[in-house]
Order: sequence, then structure tokens, then C-alpha cells
Amino acid sequence: MIWRQDSDDSNRLPELTDEVLVAVEAHLGVKLPDDYLEAIRIQNGGGVEPRDLPIVWNGQDDIALVDSIAGVGLSDGLIQSKTLLTEWGVADDRLVAFAGDGHFFLAFDYRESATPKIAYIDTDSEQIDVLFDSFRAFTEALTTVEFEPFTGLAEGEALIDYARRQLYSTDKREKAKGANTWLNGVDMLGTDELVTELLTWMNDETLRDEAIYTMQHLIVARRLQEESSIEAFFEGLRQHDDPYSKQAYEETKYILEHDIPYE
Repeated sequence: MIWRQDSDDSNRLPELTDEVLVAVEAHLGVKLPDDYLEAIRIQNGGGVEPRDLPIVWNGQDDIALVDSIAGVGLSDGLIQSKTLLTEWGVADDRLVAFAGDGHFFLAFDYRESATPKIAYIDTDSEQIDVLFDSFRAFTEALTTVEFEPFTGLAEGEALIDYARRQLYSTDKREKAKGANTWLNGVDMLGTDELVTELLTWMNDETLRDEAIYTMQHLIVARRLQEESSIEAFFEGLRQHDDPYSKQAYEETKYILEHDIPYE
């Protein structure tokens, strides 16, 4: 059982009917795999548990967070795949995204066969890698990874003091780690101090990408409410011509203007 039991799950769609399935498959131009259909006939999309997917990406061990899996509906779920992928720079109708946050997607990959494999799409690097032969193999790989996110925390040291020690370090690698530490603990630490510091990084070429990534996550996933901070972030992006800044500006504006939910 992969589904997280949450009666208020906004990503969970109404029970799948044969009529809806036929219509969506016709729209997508594919036959959805049986193991995926078995899962969504139990629950038509929504949050999953466990959520950690260990992967090897660019030769490095990594973890992809799979917060939810898309169901099948006439206006929501898989039927939105082409729109989402196109927005993030992926134009291939043979890929049908079923999970991801925009920076990455997991997709049914029909590029070589009518029976899809499971591909990982990194939209930032524009790379695509086949990870699994089937949807079932993908779900069996989901696990819960025990992280030790605060390595270096001195005995008795409060998390806020540790995060500040990193964030305001003179070593820029430590500063980047501090942004990640604060982001991981943002429910306890709040956003104001982190955002104030990140905005000072926007004109620093060595820290700008970290600032953009963290600010995007705060705005899109955490629904940062301070309009002045959001506008300051956009102004910082508008001042630079590099592709990453331009893409981040367009993506974040679009998500906010269309109230697209974070997955």
C-alpha cells in the first residue's frame, strides 16, 4: 500500500471510472500500465508514504522526494502532463509525468515501447534517465531514509544558533549549507531572517543559485506570504541575464499567477 491516508488530500481524485480512463488514455495517446492502474483503482492519486526514492544521478547517490503521485481525471492528474512538461522545457509527448516538483519529474517513458519504463527527468540539466522497468519496481523502491541533517551541531547547541553559525559564515560553502539547514528546519526557525540573508546573495555569483533555489522553495512550497520579500526576489532576478535567473523568474511568476499547487 503506497497511499498516505489523508482525507483532506487535494491531489486525490474521485474514484476512477472506465469512461474516464478511456477518455484520458485517448487524450494522452497511450495505454497506461496495468500496475499503475491497479494502484489508482485503490486510490486515484494523492500523497504517498514512504516518499524517499534513492537514485544515482550524475554518478552520485541522491534522494528524490516523491510527495504524491498523479491520478487519472478529465481535468486533473496525468492529463496535465503535457502542459507541465512544456512549462518546464520538456517537449516530448512520449513522456507522461506522474510525479515531481518541476525541477524534476518522474514519468512513464514510451519513447522505446508501448509498455513504458519509468524515467527521471531533471529539467535544470535537461537530462533524462530510465530508472525502472515498471511502475511496480518504482513503488517497491520507495523508502524512508534516515537523514542526519544537522551534522556538526555542537552538544547543547540550539538549532537556531547552528543555522546562524553556518548562514553567516565567511566560508561560502558553509553559507550554502546554512541555507539548506534553515530550509530543513523552517517550521521551527521561521522565514524572515533566512529571506533577509538570501536577498543579499542575489548579487553574488557564487551564492546566487543557492539563493534562487531556496527562495523558490519558500515561495512555492511554503507559500511565503510577505509580498515585499517576493517582489525583492523578483527584482533581483530581473537584474540578471543568466538563463537560470530568467527561468526562475518565469517559473515562479507563472506558478503564483495560476495558483499551481506544489507537489
